[in-house]
Amino acid sequence: MKKMIRLTSVLFVVALFLLACTSTNDAEIEKNNDNIHIVTSMFPVYEITKEIADDRANVSVMVGPNEDAHHYEPSARAVASVNEADVFVYSSDEMEFWVKSLLSVVENDDLIVVELGEGLDFEMHSEDDHSHDEDEHDDHDDHHGHDHGNLDPHFWLNPVSVEKQLPLIVDALLQVDKEGKELYEEQAARFSKELVKIDQAYSEAFESATNRSFVVQHQAFGHLADQYDLEQVAIGGLTTEVEPNPNQLAKIVEFIKEQQLPIIYYQSGESSAIAETISNETGTSVGVLYDLESLPADFADANQPYIAAMKENLEQLKQSIQ
Repeated sequence: MKKMIRLTSVLFVVALFLLACTSTNDAEIEKNNDNIHIVTSMFPVYEITKEIADDRANVSVMVGPNEDAHHYEPSARAVASVNEADVFVYSSDEMEFWVKSLLSVVENDDLIVVELGEGLDFEMHSEDDHSHDEDEHDDHDDHHGHDHGNLDPHFWLNPVSVEKQLPLIVDALLQVDKEGKELYEEQAARFSKELVKIDQAYSEAFESATNRSFVVQHQAFGHLADQYDLEQVAIGGLTTEVEPNPNQLAKIVEFIKEQQLPIIYYQSGESSAIAETISNETGTSVGVLYDLESLPADFADANQPYIAAMKENLEQLKQSIQ
């Protein structure tokens, strides 16, 4: 009987050990001896990296669908994942301001770090007079002491910028997997063509438009507006936490009426309350735009959710840009 009890105890311990070894979360990397291991920070970075790495790499994402990339705090498991990774890819220090702290505690001398937005101009040039004067908001655009100022980190909403940055990922992958050169370059070329098609579709749709303004809750579409010579009129700021005060709302209402804009947009996954309030005041309809900071639920089952959401954004914007 004692031998039977001891044997049962040993089997129980072994089972627990195996369970612990196989448990995973979004930030953990599933080990595969044939693949390299890539950790990405957030949804758009994950999608772009996955397009190039294809099935030759295990690609994971740290910030989950229901988490805010601005306020994300890496867990111990997330740090452990980066410790075991070959490559870590994030968008920029302006977006994931927590990355510097993360990398300061990572003990991985061989880790290849890619800032996907490296070298891009985040300062917007299509500023309007209606959106985000600092003295007209109840709160500043500040994330735990981090202020975007006049910089917009949402470069992934401009397909031209994304296409320009693809070599950064290819180069990083080749540093750890030279044998994958042909695949990575073919995948990058294929994805580049898709991005060029998206760019052409936007350019053709807006080429002869006389009304080039669109109103959004979240000031996330500056890169898209700059690329296609549009005017983004934002109710709030660069984050969803920045709420407009009554004076700001009055200016937006006046602008919509003057320009006779047919629609006002809110961001997928966020409350539409402010947009609906203005809609009631102006008689406009309410639509959805995707800032793609996280995976949109509408495209969770799509084969290429980033591409699908960019196409849907174009169809939505056509209602205002005419």
